[in-house]
Amino acid sequence: MTVRAVATAAVVVLAIWAVFVALGGRARAHDIYGGWTAPDNPAMSCCDNTDCRPTRAYMGDDGLWRAWDGLGWLTVPPGRVLPPDFAKDGRSHLCEKMGAVYCFTPGQPRG
Repeated sequence: MTVRAVATAAVVVLAIWAVFVALGGRARAHDIYGGWTAPDNPAMSCCDNTDCRPTRAYMGDDGLWRAWDGLGWLTVPPGRVLPPDFAKDGRSHLCEKMGAVYCFTPGQPRG
């Protein structure tokens, strides 16, 4: 086997490993959202394993939470706010799809 063939095989193996780790990590990360339900509709799950993630957030002067969806700040309806630090990691988390907020939990305040 040539050095080039060994190097190519190593790159392929490394790429496959990276994809495996990335997908496995994402699945484990979404485990925290598995039992979340909307406070104003306990029959509705918050997450379908694609729409929940950590986010930045702040409370506006009007008392409503705003959460960053990657494109802009979404106003979180009061009935979709879970208790603070519900994810138990100190971060805010948002479950949303196309601007529709399913659940949100504020993280611990940072100064």
